[in-house]
Amino acid sequence: MQTGRRADFLPSYWAGLTDRPMFYSRDLAHQMLGGHLLGLDTENLAMLRHFAASATERRGWYPLWAFLFDGTPAAIDYHDDDDFVREIPAPFELVEKAVEQYRWTRDERFLRTPEISSFIRTTLTSFVQAHDPLGTGVAGERGSGQIFQGTATYNEVEHPPHLLVAADGIASQWAAHAALAGVAADAALDPEFARWNAERATALETEFAEGWWLAEHQHYTAGFTREGPVSGFGLESTWFPAVKGLMRPGYRGTAHLDFLSACLEKSPPHNIEAFTYLPEAYLRYGRDEEALRWIRFLAESRADYPEVPFTHVAHIATGLTGLSVGPRDGDVRTRSHIPADAWLEVDQIAAGNSTIGVRHEGHEASELWVTAGSGVTWTSTWPDGRTTRVDVPVGGRVRVTADGDTTAAPLQK
Repeated sequence: MQTGRRADFLPSYWAGLTDRPMFYSRDLAHQMLGGHLLGLDTENLAMLRHFAASATERRGWYPLWAFLFDGTPAAIDYHDDDDFVREIPAPFELVEKAVEQYRWTRDERFLRTPEISSFIRTTLTSFVQAHDPLGTGVAGERGSGQIFQGTATYNEVEHPPHLLVAADGIASQWAAHAALAGVAADAALDPEFARWNAERATALETEFAEGWWLAEHQHYTAGFTREGPVSGFGLESTWFPAVKGLMRPGYRGTAHLDFLSACLEKSPPHNIEAFTYLPEAYLRYGRDEEALRWIRFLAESRADYPEVPFTHVAHIATGLTGLSVGPRDGDVRTRSHIPADAWLEVDQIAAGNSTIGVRHEGHEASELWVTAGSGVTWTSTWPDGRTTRVDVPVGGRVRVTADGDTTAAPLQK
């Protein structure tokens, strides 16, 4: 935590290697939910605004890769406006996470602050137009493989020939459009912009489903070079379609996750922060045991890389509980991802204008309570897909069970 450490420091926290006193765009995007759960909304907004403001036409609409805590571009990653680290997924992730933070905080500054509002629109329009190597509307790069010239993927150890478009790129691009399409009505955004985002999300999903599946190899391609699609394990470009939820449920999604699991056993990543994405990939598709395996692995690592503890908070408080906030204020949802013989309880979660707690007892019973702010409408999803929907007032606690019982009671003082 760097806020107030020096008079010239931005409200900020460490988001990068521990020997680099900086915050990075990729790390910030992945740490923001944990940051919110830890009460760091001011820091999230300040850092997001700084990245958004750095994305200029001269820089090809890319945000800079990293800043020192005083807001100075990190010299290790920025030499000049033609020579700086840039990777296609990052700007899209920042757009998606701006929407995510709006949902969790209901703070319109995450969408309406001028530099963020402009960044959102230019990323989804001008940025894509400037970086469309295949002419398909899927953002990418020229295939240099040089991060200071721009790469299509977060995978910095990819082997040549290098990707022009990558699966982590299209997944992040799709997620940005889908997030905006899903929140636009409640955020009072331009209806035409909302419809356009929904159309682009649908188009990208269709493009991925129909054009990126490798039937011979039984997994989605990591991306395309000038020679065509590539097969094999591509680290981020293999797991990001699952992390973002771009894969349609069904046989292909299952086969791709099986492929990912086999690759992780044979060739695990060398950097601990890479593993922080895996719980999200498996939880999203209901493979809870595999997700829990990686959550425990990360906890046992005791790694001090900031991305590990920040995402661990999110994996527990929102991942295993299935806690999410809907597009409208007061809409919260849960689904237990814990083992049948376990229990999990989280409390003092800021969800929109409410402060809530959640408890799961295996897959048989769940409770939700509201300790401050406004009441919520809670939707609990059970393993068989059934849902229970109930209103929980402020000061109230409701227990629902898999067999359909609902019990409401005031909170104990």
